[in-house]
Amino acid sequence: MKRFWPLPLDLRALILLFVLLSVLATLCNNFIVAYRIQRDALIHTTLESNSAYAAKVASSIEAFIESAQGRMKFSAQVLAAHWSEPEVLRAEASRLQQQDTDFNAVAITDGDGRVLQTAPEALKAEESMLDSENMRQALKEHRALVSAAYTSVSGHLVIFISQPIVSSSGQFLGVIGGSIYLLQQSALHSVISRHFHHEGTFVFVTDGNRRLLYHPTPQRIGAILGSDKPVDAALRGENGAMVVTGEEGEPLLAGYAPVVDAHWAVVAVQPEERALAPLTPLMSHIIMGMIPAGIVGLGLILACTVLIARPLRQLSNAATQLTAPETESRLQRVQGWYLEAAAIRRALLGGVKLVQQKLGRLNQEARSDALTGLANRRAMDDMLDMLTQAELPYAVLSLDIDHFKRVNDTFGHDAGDVALKHIADILQSNSRSSDLACRSGGEEFVLIMPDTSIAIAQTIAERIRENVAGSDIPGVGKLTLSVGVAFREEAPTCDGLLKLADERLYLAKQGGRNRVVAS
Repeated sequence: MKRFWPLPLDLRALILLFVLLSVLATLCNNFIVAYRIQRDALIHTTLESNSAYAAKVASSIEAFIESAQGRMKFSAQVLAAHWSEPEVLRAEASRLQQQDTDFNAVAITDGDGRVLQTAPEALKAEESMLDSENMRQALKEHRALVSAAYTSVSGHLVIFISQPIVSSSGQFLGVIGGSIYLLQQSALHSVISRHFHHEGTFVFVTDGNRRLLYHPTPQRIGAILGSDKPVDAALRGENGAMVVTGEEGEPLLAGYAPVVDAHWAVVAVQPEERALAPLTPLMSHIIMGMIPAGIVGLGLILACTVLIARPLRQLSNAATQLTAPETESRLQRVQGWYLEAAAIRRALLGGVKLVQQKLGRLNQEARSDALTGLANRRAMDDMLDMLTQAELPYAVLSLDIDHFKRVNDTFGHDAGDVALKHIADILQSNSRSSDLACRSGGEEFVLIMPDTSIAIAQTIAERIRENVAGSDIPGVGKLTLSVGVAFREEAPTCDGLLKLADERLYLAKQGGRNRVVAS
Protein backbone atom coordinates (compact mmCIF):
# COMPACT_ATOMS: atom_id res chain seq x y z
CA MET A 1 0.00 0.00 0.00
CA LYS A 2 1.38 3.37 -1.00
CA ARG A 3 2.24 5.60 1.91
CA PHE A 4 1.56 9.33 1.76
CA TRP A 5 3.75 11.71 3.73
CA PRO A 6 2.11 14.87 5.11
CA LEU A 7 3.17 18.24 3.76
CA PRO A 8 5.36 20.33 6.08
CA LEU A 9 2.55 22.90 6.44
CA ASP A 10 0.14 23.61 9.24
CA LEU A 11 -3.55 24.24 8.59
CA ARG A 12 -3.20 28.02 8.73
CA ALA A 13 -0.45 28.05 6.13
CA LEU A 14 -2.36 25.56 3.98
CA ILE A 15 -5.59 27.59 4.05
CA LEU A 16 -3.67 30.78 3.37
CA LEU A 17 -1.81 29.13 0.50
CA PHE A 18 -4.96 27.83 -1.19
CA VAL A 19 -6.85 31.10 -0.67
CA LEU A 20 -3.95 33.12 -2.04
CA LEU A 21 -3.65 30.81 -5.03
CA SER A 22 -7.39 31.13 -5.64
CA VAL A 23 -7.27 34.92 -5.31
CA LEU A 24 -4.22 35.17 -7.56
CA ALA A 25 -5.83 32.88 -10.13
CA THR A 26 -9.01 35.00 -10.03
CA LEU A 27 -7.05 38.25 -10.32
CA CYS A 28 -4.95 36.89 -13.19
CA ASN A 29 -8.08 35.67 -14.95
CA ASN A 30 -9.79 39.05 -14.44
CA PHE A 31 -6.67 40.84 -15.63
CA ILE A 32 -6.45 38.66 -18.74
CA VAL A 33 -10.18 39.12 -19.44
CA ALA A 34 -9.88 42.89 -18.93
CA TYR A 35 -6.83 42.96 -21.20
CA ARG A 36 -8.64 41.04 -23.93
CA ILE A 37 -11.78 43.17 -23.65
CA GLN A 38 -9.79 46.42 -23.78
CA ARG A 39 -7.64 45.09 -26.62
CA ASP A 40 -10.68 44.00 -28.63
CA ALA A 41 -12.37 47.33 -27.89
CA LEU A 42 -9.34 49.32 -29.09
CA ILE A 43 -9.06 47.22 -32.25
CA HIS A 44 -12.80 47.47 -32.93
CA THR A 45 -12.77 51.23 -32.33
CA THR A 46 -9.74 51.70 -34.56
CA LEU A 47 -11.27 49.61 -37.33
CA GLU A 48 -14.49 51.62 -37.18
CA SER A 49 -12.52 54.87 -37.09
CA ASN A 50 -10.39 53.86 -40.07
CA SER A 51 -13.48 52.75 -41.98
CA ALA A 52 -15.13 56.12 -41.28
CA TYR A 53 -11.91 57.91 -42.20
CA ALA A 54 -11.64 56.04 -45.51
CA ALA A 55 -15.30 56.80 -46.26
CA LYS A 56 -14.70 60.47 -45.49
CA VAL A 57 -11.71 60.66 -47.82
CA ALA A 58 -13.66 58.80 -50.54
CA SER A 59 -16.54 61.20 -50.10
CA SER A 60 -14.17 64.16 -50.43
CA ILE A 61 -12.65 62.69 -53.60
CA GLU A 62 -16.12 62.13 -55.07
CA ALA A 63 -17.02 65.73 -54.23
CA PHE A 64 -13.80 66.90 -55.87
CA ILE A 65 -14.50 64.90 -59.04
CA GLU A 66 -18.14 66.03 -59.11
CA SER A 67 -17.05 69.66 -58.72
CA ALA A 68 -14.40 69.33 -61.42
CA GLN A 69 -16.85 67.71 -63.83
CA GLY A 70 -19.40 70.40 -63.03
CA ARG A 71 -16.99 73.15 -64.00
CA MET A 72 -16.02 71.25 -67.13
CA LYS A 73 -19.68 70.83 -68.00
CA PHE A 74 -20.11 74.60 -67.81
CA SER A 75 -17.09 75.08 -70.04
CA ALA A 76 -18.44 72.43 -72.43
CA GLN A 77 -21.69 74.42 -72.75
CA VAL A 78 -19.76 77.62 -73.45
CA LEU A 79 -17.61 75.85 -76.05
CA ALA A 80 -20.66 74.25 -77.72
CA ALA A 81 -22.17 77.70 -78.24
CA HIS A 82 -18.93 79.09 -79.79
CA TRP A 83 -17.47 75.95 -81.35
CA SER A 84 -16.50 77.67 -84.54
CA GLU A 85 -14.67 80.50 -82.77
CA PRO A 86 -11.01 79.53 -82.03
CA GLU A 87 -10.44 82.56 -79.89
CA VAL A 88 -13.27 81.53 -77.56
CA LEU A 89 -11.86 77.99 -77.34
CA ARG A 90 -8.40 79.38 -76.47
CA ALA A 91 -9.81 81.79 -73.89
CA GLU A 92 -11.99 79.16 -72.25
CA ALA A 93 -9.16 76.61 -72.04
CA SER A 94 -6.85 79.27 -70.59
CA ARG A 95 -9.47 80.45 -68.13
CA LEU A 96 -10.24 76.93 -66.94
CA GLN A 97 -6.58 76.06 -66.47
CA GLN A 98 -5.58 79.31 -64.79
CA GLN A 99 -8.64 79.82 -62.61
CA ASP A 100 -9.16 76.18 -61.67
CA THR A 101 -6.18 74.92 -59.72
CA ASP A 102 -7.63 71.41 -59.79
CA PHE A 103 -5.97 70.72 -63.17
CA ASN A 104 -2.36 70.81 -64.23
CA ALA A 105 -3.41 71.01 -67.91
CA VAL A 106 -6.59 71.40 -70.01
CA ALA A 107 -7.19 70.15 -73.57
CA ILE A 108 -10.03 70.51 -76.08
CA THR A 109 -10.39 68.01 -78.94
CA ASP A 110 -12.88 67.62 -81.75
CA GLY A 111 -14.99 64.54 -82.35
CA ASP A 112 -12.15 62.81 -84.15
CA GLY A 113 -9.70 63.34 -81.33
CA ARG A 114 -7.71 66.19 -82.94
CA VAL A 115 -6.43 68.70 -80.42
CA LEU A 116 -7.98 72.09 -81.01
CA GLN A 117 -6.68 73.94 -78.00
CA THR A 118 -4.56 73.34 -74.88
CA ALA A 119 -3.62 75.26 -71.77
CA PRO A 120 -0.84 75.84 -71.22
CA GLU A 121 0.13 76.34 -74.87
CA ALA A 122 3.21 74.14 -74.47
CA LEU A 123 0.92 71.14 -74.31
CA LYS A 124 0.37 71.41 -78.08
CA ALA A 125 3.86 70.08 -78.58
CA GLU A 126 2.75 66.99 -76.75
CA GLU A 127 -0.51 66.41 -78.56
CA SER A 128 0.37 62.74 -78.78
CA MET A 129 -0.06 62.45 -75.02
CA LEU A 130 -3.78 62.80 -75.58
CA ASP A 131 -3.77 59.84 -77.93
CA SER A 132 -4.54 57.37 -75.19
CA GLU A 133 -7.01 54.63 -74.41
CA ASN A 134 -8.77 56.98 -72.01
CA MET A 135 -9.26 59.67 -74.66
CA ARG A 136 -10.47 57.14 -77.20
CA GLN A 137 -12.97 55.86 -74.60
CA ALA A 138 -14.21 59.41 -73.94
CA LEU A 139 -14.66 60.02 -77.69
CA LYS A 140 -16.43 56.72 -78.10
CA GLU A 141 -18.82 56.82 -75.14
CA HIS A 142 -19.77 60.53 -75.32
CA ARG A 143 -20.07 60.78 -71.55
CA ALA A 144 -18.22 62.18 -68.55
CA LEU A 145 -15.33 59.90 -67.54
CA VAL A 146 -12.50 59.63 -65.02
CA SER A 147 -9.59 57.70 -66.39
CA ALA A 148 -7.32 55.17 -64.76
CA ALA A 149 -3.77 56.37 -64.14
CA TYR A 150 -1.43 56.25 -67.10
CA THR A 151 1.98 57.58 -68.07
CA SER A 152 2.02 60.27 -70.72
CA VAL A 153 4.62 60.63 -73.49
CA SER A 154 6.33 63.29 -71.44
CA GLY A 155 6.67 60.85 -68.56
CA HIS A 156 4.00 62.29 -66.27
CA LEU A 157 1.77 59.92 -64.29
CA VAL A 158 -1.66 61.30 -65.18
CA ILE A 159 -5.35 60.85 -64.56
CA PHE A 160 -7.73 62.48 -67.04
CA ILE A 161 -11.17 63.87 -66.18
CA SER A 162 -13.26 64.54 -69.31
CA GLN A 163 -16.62 66.00 -70.30
CA PRO A 164 -18.28 65.65 -73.74
CA ILE A 165 -19.08 68.81 -75.76
CA VAL A 166 -22.57 68.52 -77.29
CA SER A 167 -24.33 71.18 -79.38
CA SER A 168 -27.81 72.41 -78.61
CA SER A 169 -29.12 70.12 -81.33
CA GLY A 170 -27.49 67.11 -79.68
CA GLN A 171 -24.55 66.79 -82.02
CA PHE A 172 -21.34 65.45 -80.45
CA LEU A 173 -18.66 68.03 -81.13
CA GLY A 174 -15.68 66.88 -79.08
CA VAL A 175 -14.23 66.54 -75.58
CA ILE A 176 -12.86 68.91 -72.96
CA GLY A 177 -10.64 67.31 -70.36
CA GLY A 178 -8.32 68.18 -67.52
CA SER A 179 -5.29 66.19 -66.50
CA ILE A 180 -3.87 65.88 -62.97
CA TYR A 181 -0.20 65.02 -62.56
CA LEU A 182 -0.07 62.55 -59.71
CA LEU A 183 3.63 63.01 -58.98
CA GLN A 184 3.21 66.76 -58.53
CA GLN A 185 1.43 68.65 -55.82
CA SER A 186 -2.14 69.10 -56.92
CA ALA A 187 -5.61 69.84 -55.67
CA LEU A 188 -6.25 66.07 -55.45
CA HIS A 189 -3.31 65.69 -53.09
CA SER A 190 -4.72 68.44 -50.93
CA VAL A 191 -8.18 66.87 -50.85
CA ILE A 192 -6.78 63.54 -49.70
CA SER A 193 -4.13 64.77 -47.27
CA ARG A 194 -6.05 67.59 -45.60
CA HIS A 195 -8.08 65.14 -43.51
CA PHE A 196 -6.37 65.00 -40.16
CA HIS A 197 -6.02 61.61 -38.51
CA HIS A 198 -3.66 60.79 -35.67
CA GLU A 199 -1.94 57.77 -34.13
CA GLY A 200 -0.01 56.77 -37.23
CA THR A 201 -2.94 56.31 -39.61
CA PHE A 202 -2.16 56.89 -43.29
CA VAL A 203 -4.28 56.77 -46.45
CA PHE A 204 -3.56 55.52 -49.93
CA VAL A 205 -5.72 55.59 -53.07
CA THR A 206 -5.63 53.23 -56.03
CA ASP A 207 -7.42 53.15 -59.33
CA GLY A 208 -9.24 50.15 -60.78
CA ASN A 209 -5.92 48.65 -61.88
CA ARG A 210 -4.55 48.78 -58.29
CA ARG A 211 -2.10 51.53 -59.33
CA LEU A 212 -1.34 53.87 -56.48
CA LEU A 213 -2.75 57.35 -57.19
CA TYR A 214 -1.80 58.69 -53.78
CA HIS A 215 0.45 57.50 -50.99
CA PRO A 216 2.13 59.38 -48.10
CA THR A 217 5.43 58.07 -49.49
CA PRO A 218 5.68 59.85 -52.86
CA GLN A 219 8.12 57.29 -54.27
CA ARG A 220 5.37 54.68 -54.17
CA ILE A 221 2.88 56.65 -56.28
CA GLY A 222 2.41 54.89 -59.59
CA ALA A 223 3.35 51.47 -58.26
CA ILE A 224 0.91 48.63 -58.82
CA LEU A 225 -0.17 46.72 -55.73
CA GLY A 226 -0.37 42.97 -55.61
CA SER A 227 -3.18 41.13 -53.92
CA ASP A 228 -4.68 43.42 -51.28
CA LYS A 229 -7.94 42.43 -49.59
CA PRO A 230 -9.06 45.94 -48.53
CA VAL A 231 -8.40 47.30 -52.06
CA ASP A 232 -10.24 44.36 -53.63
CA ALA A 233 -13.21 44.90 -51.32
CA ALA A 234 -13.35 48.64 -52.06
CA LEU A 235 -13.12 48.05 -55.83
CA ARG A 236 -16.12 45.75 -55.45
CA GLY A 237 -17.98 48.76 -54.04
CA GLU A 238 -17.84 47.65 -50.39
CA ASN A 239 -17.30 49.75 -47.27
CA GLY A 240 -15.82 48.24 -44.11
CA ALA A 241 -12.71 47.33 -42.14
CA MET A 242 -10.52 44.30 -41.56
CA VAL A 243 -7.25 43.17 -39.99
CA VAL A 244 -4.58 42.43 -42.59
CA THR A 245 -0.90 41.55 -42.61
CA GLY A 246 1.64 44.11 -43.76
CA GLU A 247 4.60 43.59 -46.03
CA GLU A 248 6.84 42.81 -43.06
CA GLY A 249 4.33 40.50 -41.42
CA GLU A 250 3.00 43.07 -38.95
CA PRO A 251 -0.78 43.23 -38.30
CA LEU A 252 -2.50 46.28 -39.76
CA LEU A 253 -5.98 47.68 -39.08
CA ALA A 254 -7.44 48.77 -42.40
CA GLY A 255 -10.63 50.66 -43.23
CA TYR A 256 -11.71 50.91 -46.88
CA ALA A 257 -14.26 52.67 -49.04
CA PRO A 258 -14.89 53.01 -52.80
CA VAL A 259 -14.89 56.12 -54.99
CA VAL A 260 -17.79 54.84 -57.06
CA ASP A 261 -17.78 57.30 -59.97
CA ALA A 262 -14.07 56.84 -60.62
CA HIS A 263 -13.86 53.13 -59.66
CA TRP A 264 -11.09 53.94 -57.18
CA ALA A 265 -10.32 52.45 -53.76
CA VAL A 266 -9.47 54.44 -50.63
CA VAL A 267 -7.76 52.55 -47.78
CA ALA A 268 -6.96 53.98 -44.32
CA VAL A 269 -4.35 51.91 -42.44
CA GLN A 270 -2.98 51.96 -38.92
CA PRO A 271 -0.44 49.50 -37.41
CA GLU A 272 -2.06 47.42 -34.70
CA GLU A 273 0.88 48.19 -32.43
CA ARG A 274 0.07 51.91 -32.59
CA ALA A 275 -3.60 51.27 -32.02
CA LEU A 276 -2.82 49.21 -28.90
CA ALA A 277 -0.28 51.69 -27.53
CA PRO A 278 -2.79 53.06 -24.92
CA LEU A 279 -3.35 49.52 -23.63
CA THR A 280 -0.12 49.29 -21.60
CA PRO A 281 -0.70 52.42 -19.47
CA LEU A 282 -4.35 51.47 -19.11
CA MET A 283 -3.48 48.04 -17.70
CA SER A 284 -0.85 49.66 -15.47
CA HIS A 285 -3.55 51.91 -14.01
CA ILE A 286 -5.76 48.88 -13.44
CA ILE A 287 -2.96 47.08 -11.58
CA MET A 288 -2.18 50.15 -9.49
CA GLY A 289 -5.85 50.48 -8.66
CA MET A 290 -6.00 46.82 -7.56
CA ILE A 291 -3.06 47.08 -5.15
CA PRO A 292 -4.85 48.89 -2.23
CA ALA A 293 -7.84 46.57 -2.44
CA GLY A 294 -5.46 43.61 -2.67
CA ILE A 295 -3.63 44.66 0.50
CA VAL A 296 -6.90 45.06 2.42
CA GLY A 297 -8.14 41.74 1.07
CA LEU A 298 -4.91 40.02 2.03
CA GLY A 299 -5.22 41.33 5.58
CA LEU A 300 -8.80 40.07 5.83
CA ILE A 301 -7.77 36.69 4.44
CA LEU A 302 -4.94 36.41 6.95
CA ALA A 303 -7.21 37.35 9.86
CA CYS A 304 -9.91 34.88 8.78
CA THR A 305 -7.29 32.17 8.28
CA VAL A 306 -5.99 32.66 11.82
CA LEU A 307 -9.52 32.55 13.29
CA ILE A 308 -10.42 29.40 11.37
CA ALA A 309 -7.15 27.58 11.98
CA ARG A 310 -6.67 28.45 15.68
CA PRO A 311 -9.22 26.02 17.19
CA LEU A 312 -8.16 23.26 14.79
CA ARG A 313 -4.50 23.82 15.62
CA GLN A 314 -5.30 23.65 19.35
CA LEU A 315 -7.32 20.49 18.80
CA SER A 316 -4.48 19.01 16.75
CA ASN A 317 -1.96 19.71 19.52
CA ALA A 318 -4.29 18.14 22.08
CA ALA A 319 -4.83 15.11 19.83
CA THR A 320 -1.11 14.33 19.96
CA GLN A 321 -1.26 14.13 23.79
CA LEU A 322 -4.46 12.21 24.48
CA THR A 323 -2.86 10.28 27.34
CA ALA A 324 -1.62 13.38 29.18
CA PRO A 325 -3.57 14.19 32.39
CA GLU A 326 -4.09 17.85 31.42
CA THR A 327 -5.44 17.07 27.91
CA GLU A 328 -9.09 17.13 28.99
CA SER A 329 -8.76 20.57 30.59
CA ARG A 330 -6.93 21.86 27.50
CA LEU A 331 -9.75 20.62 25.27
CA GLN A 332 -12.31 22.33 27.51
CA ARG A 333 -10.56 25.66 26.90
CA VAL A 334 -10.64 25.36 23.08
CA GLN A 335 -13.17 27.77 21.53
CA GLY A 336 -14.90 25.73 18.83
CA TRP A 337 -16.86 28.65 17.35
CA TYR A 338 -17.94 26.84 14.17
CA LEU A 339 -19.64 23.49 13.71
CA GLU A 340 -16.71 21.40 12.52
CA ALA A 341 -14.35 22.56 15.28
CA ALA A 342 -17.05 22.04 17.92
CA ALA A 343 -17.76 18.53 16.62
CA ILE A 344 -14.06 17.62 16.64
CA ARG A 345 -13.72 19.02 20.17
CA ARG A 346 -16.64 16.88 21.42
CA ALA A 347 -15.21 13.82 19.69
CA LEU A 348 -11.78 14.38 21.21
CA LEU A 349 -13.21 14.86 24.71
CA GLY A 350 -15.05 11.56 24.38
CA GLY A 351 -11.95 9.96 22.94
CA VAL A 352 -9.76 11.20 25.78
CA LYS A 353 -12.01 9.61 28.36
CA LEU A 354 -12.13 6.32 26.48
CA VAL A 355 -8.37 6.29 25.88
CA GLN A 356 -7.55 7.08 29.48
CA GLN A 357 -9.99 4.44 30.72
CA LYS A 358 -8.56 1.89 28.32
CA LEU A 359 -5.00 2.84 29.20
CA GLY A 360 -5.84 2.50 32.88
CA ARG A 361 -7.30 -0.90 32.25
CA LEU A 362 -4.38 -1.94 30.07
CA ASN A 363 -1.93 -0.60 32.63
CA GLN A 364 -3.64 -2.60 35.34
CA GLU A 365 -3.63 -5.67 33.10
CA ALA A 366 0.01 -5.12 32.20
CA ARG A 367 0.96 -4.96 35.89
CA SER A 368 -1.28 -7.84 37.05
CA ASP A 369 -1.11 -11.61 36.85
CA ALA A 370 -3.93 -12.80 34.62
CA LEU A 371 -4.71 -15.91 36.72
CA THR A 372 -4.53 -14.72 40.32
CA GLY A 373 -5.06 -10.97 39.96
CA LEU A 374 -1.91 -10.31 42.02
CA ALA A 375 0.79 -7.93 40.83
CA ASN A 376 3.20 -9.36 38.23
CA ARG A 377 6.95 -9.20 38.03
CA ARG A 378 6.95 -5.77 36.36
CA ALA A 379 4.89 -4.21 39.15
CA MET A 380 7.15 -5.90 41.73
CA ASP A 381 10.29 -4.44 40.12
CA ASP A 382 8.73 -0.97 39.99
CA MET A 383 7.80 -1.19 43.69
CA LEU A 384 11.31 -2.31 44.68
CA ASP A 385 12.92 0.46 42.59
CA MET A 386 10.70 3.08 44.21
CA LEU A 387 11.46 1.85 47.78
CA THR A 388 15.17 1.71 47.01
CA GLN A 389 15.29 5.24 45.53
CA ALA A 390 13.30 6.58 48.49
CA GLU A 391 15.63 4.71 50.88
CA LEU A 392 12.66 3.35 52.84
CA PRO A 393 12.88 0.21 55.02
CA TYR A 394 10.98 -2.82 53.77
CA ALA A 395 10.82 -6.58 54.07
CA VAL A 396 10.42 -9.22 51.38
CA LEU A 397 8.68 -12.59 51.74
CA SER A 398 9.50 -15.24 49.13
CA LEU A 399 6.79 -17.97 49.16
CA ASP A 400 6.55 -21.28 47.29
CA ILE A 401 3.87 -24.01 47.33
CA ASP A 402 5.28 -27.32 48.51
CA HIS A 403 5.04 -30.26 46.10
CA PHE A 404 2.91 -28.25 43.64
CA LYS A 405 4.00 -30.45 40.73
CA ARG A 406 2.15 -33.34 42.36
CA VAL A 407 -1.06 -31.30 42.30
CA ASN A 408 -0.83 -30.78 38.51
CA ASP A 409 0.20 -34.36 37.90
CA THR A 410 -2.50 -35.81 40.18
CA PHE A 411 -5.45 -33.48 39.76
CA GLY A 412 -4.62 -31.70 36.50
CA HIS A 413 -3.70 -28.15 35.61
CA ASP A 414 -7.20 -26.84 36.18
CA ALA A 415 -7.05 -27.96 39.79
CA GLY A 416 -3.59 -26.43 40.00
CA ASP A 417 -5.03 -23.11 38.83
CA VAL A 418 -7.72 -23.33 41.54
CA ALA A 419 -5.01 -23.94 44.13
CA LEU A 420 -2.97 -20.95 42.94
CA LYS A 421 -6.04 -18.67 43.12
CA HIS A 422 -6.87 -19.97 46.59
CA ILE A 423 -3.41 -19.28 47.95
CA ALA A 424 -3.36 -15.87 46.22
CA ASP A 425 -6.59 -14.99 48.06
CA ILE A 426 -5.03 -16.02 51.40
CA LEU A 427 -1.94 -13.97 50.61
CA GLN A 428 -4.03 -10.95 49.68
CA SER A 429 -6.27 -11.21 52.78
CA ASN A 430 -3.25 -11.44 55.16
CA SER A 431 -1.41 -8.41 53.71
CA ARG A 432 -1.87 -4.74 54.49
CA SER A 433 -3.08 -2.07 52.06
CA SER A 434 0.48 -0.77 51.76
CA ASP A 435 1.86 -4.21 50.96
CA LEU A 436 2.24 -5.57 47.42
CA ALA A 437 1.41 -9.23 46.83
CA CYS A 438 2.95 -10.59 43.64
CA ARG A 439 3.04 -13.81 41.67
CA SER A 440 6.64 -13.97 40.52
CA GLY A 441 6.21 -17.15 38.48
CA GLY A 442 4.66 -20.65 38.50
CA GLU A 443 3.84 -21.53 42.12
CA GLU A 444 6.15 -18.81 43.50
CA PHE A 445 4.90 -15.67 45.22
CA VAL A 446 6.49 -12.53 46.69
CA LEU A 447 5.10 -10.18 49.32
CA ILE A 448 6.74 -6.75 49.62
CA MET A 449 6.05 -5.07 52.96
CA PRO A 450 7.16 -1.39 53.23
CA ASP A 451 8.12 0.09 56.60
CA THR A 452 8.15 -3.36 58.22
CA SER A 453 10.63 -4.83 60.70
CA ILE A 454 12.00 -8.33 60.37
CA ALA A 455 9.98 -9.48 63.38
CA ILE A 456 6.65 -8.26 62.01
CA ALA A 457 7.48 -9.69 58.61
CA GLN A 458 8.21 -13.06 60.22
CA THR A 459 4.93 -12.94 62.17
CA ILE A 460 2.90 -12.23 59.02
CA ALA A 461 4.74 -14.98 57.18
CA GLU A 462 3.82 -17.49 59.92
CA ARG A 463 0.18 -16.41 59.79
CA ILE A 464 0.04 -16.91 56.04
CA ARG A 465 1.73 -20.31 56.31
CA GLU A 466 -0.75 -21.41 58.98
CA ASN A 467 -3.80 -20.22 57.01
CA VAL A 468 -2.66 -22.14 53.96
CA ALA A 469 -1.88 -25.27 55.92
CA GLY A 470 -5.18 -25.11 57.76
CA SER A 471 -7.45 -24.53 54.73
CA ASP A 472 -9.02 -27.13 52.51
CA ILE A 473 -8.64 -26.38 48.80
CA PRO A 474 -11.60 -27.61 46.70
CA GLY A 475 -10.66 -30.56 44.53
CA VAL A 476 -7.14 -30.65 45.93
CA GLY A 477 -7.25 -30.86 49.70
CA LYS A 478 -4.43 -29.67 51.94
CA LEU A 479 -1.34 -27.80 50.77
CA THR A 480 1.59 -26.15 52.57
CA LEU A 481 3.93 -23.22 51.95
CA SER A 482 7.63 -22.62 52.52
CA VAL A 483 8.62 -19.01 53.18
CA GLY A 484 11.89 -17.09 53.17
CA VAL A 485 12.06 -13.65 54.82
CA ALA A 486 14.69 -10.92 54.19
CA PHE A 487 15.01 -7.30 55.40
CA ARG A 488 16.20 -4.20 53.54
CA GLU A 489 19.31 -3.70 55.69
CA GLU A 490 20.51 -7.22 54.96
CA ALA A 491 21.38 -6.54 51.29
CA PRO A 492 22.71 -3.46 49.49
CA THR A 493 20.39 -3.84 46.45
CA CYS A 494 16.86 -5.02 45.81
CA ASP A 495 18.14 -7.84 43.58
CA GLY A 496 20.42 -8.92 46.40
CA LEU A 497 17.51 -8.81 48.84
CA LEU A 498 15.34 -10.97 46.57
CA LYS A 499 18.20 -13.44 46.21
CA LEU A 500 18.59 -13.57 49.99
CA ALA A 501 14.86 -14.23 50.47
CA ASP A 502 15.03 -17.01 47.85
CA GLU A 503 18.02 -18.58 49.62
CA ARG A 504 16.07 -18.66 52.89
CA LEU A 505 13.09 -20.14 51.00
CA TYR A 506 15.32 -23.00 49.85
CA LEU A 507 16.54 -23.41 53.43
CA ALA A 508 12.90 -23.80 54.48
CA LYS A 509 12.47 -26.46 51.77
CA GLN A 510 15.56 -28.26 52.92
CA GLY A 511 14.42 -28.04 56.53
CA GLY A 512 11.32 -30.09 55.80
CA ARG A 513 8.98 -27.57 54.12
CA ASN A 514 5.88 -25.92 55.63
CA ARG A 515 8.04 -23.52 57.58
CA VAL A 516 9.37 -19.93 57.65
CA VAL A 517 13.08 -19.09 57.63
CA ALA A 518 13.93 -15.48 58.54
CA SER A 519 17.61 -15.62 59.38
